[in-house]
Amino acid sequence: MPDAAQATAPPPWPGRDRPVRWLLVLTAGATNAFGFLALNGVFTSVVTANSALLGLHLGSAHLAAARAVAVALLGYVVGASVGSLVSAGRGRIPSGGIRAGLLLEAALLWLVAAGWLWRHGTAPTGGHALLLFLTAAAMGCQNASVRVTTGGDVTTAYLTGLLTSAIAGWTTAGRLRTRDVTTVLLLITGAAAGGALHRWLSWSTPLLPALLVTAALAATWVPSPSLTPLSSHT
Repeated sequence: MPDAAQATAPPPWPGRDRPVRWLLVLTAGATNAFGFLALNGVFTSVVTANSALLGLHLGSAHLAAARAVAVALLGYVVGASVGSLVSAGRGRIPSGGIRAGLLLEAALLWLVAAGWLWRHGTAPTGGHALLLFLTAAAMGCQNASVRVTTGGDVTTAYLTGLLTSAIAGWTTAGRLRTRDVTTVLLLITGAAAGGALHRWLSWSTPLLPALLVTAALAATWVPSPSLTPLSSHT
């Protein structure tokens, strides 16, 4: 009986869950490119790399660079906290699901884009810190919302565990999940697109992740042709 119930269970995300996931992975790549190239050489969602950078900068007495990394880490923590809260709900806060998390993320990224455009593609020192904080908060919100609504089965930004699992499955069992390979390639594609925009149209760099996450949010309202759970997609 439990197997039959699981087979007919609705997916954890409404709408077209696979395109939503793909768009979010592209968003992660684009925001990391924006943070690294335009906001003091800091990643916006790669906490492992940022933690290592923080220690490196502190150890080499590059305090200004360390502050930038600390801002990104703080923004990520705040975003993940709020994203978890609005997605899962707690106390008097109703559960908003993935749509609430994506709505908050989209608002943050559009605020970043507006701030960047207001400064004509540049920002003063203080402005860089604020934009970095908001961008990292958006990625923390995305990752937390995805984890809360899928039970941790899906990742859209941090790929170390995903890549390790894919390699282990391939070398030990001869199986390579196409979903894992697609996720890695999409992250690279998003970062490449963000890098290209920064080189040729630097004023528009933050528009890409804002548009992508908005498209992902819109895709949650597109009726899905299947009730197959997201966790079973390959």
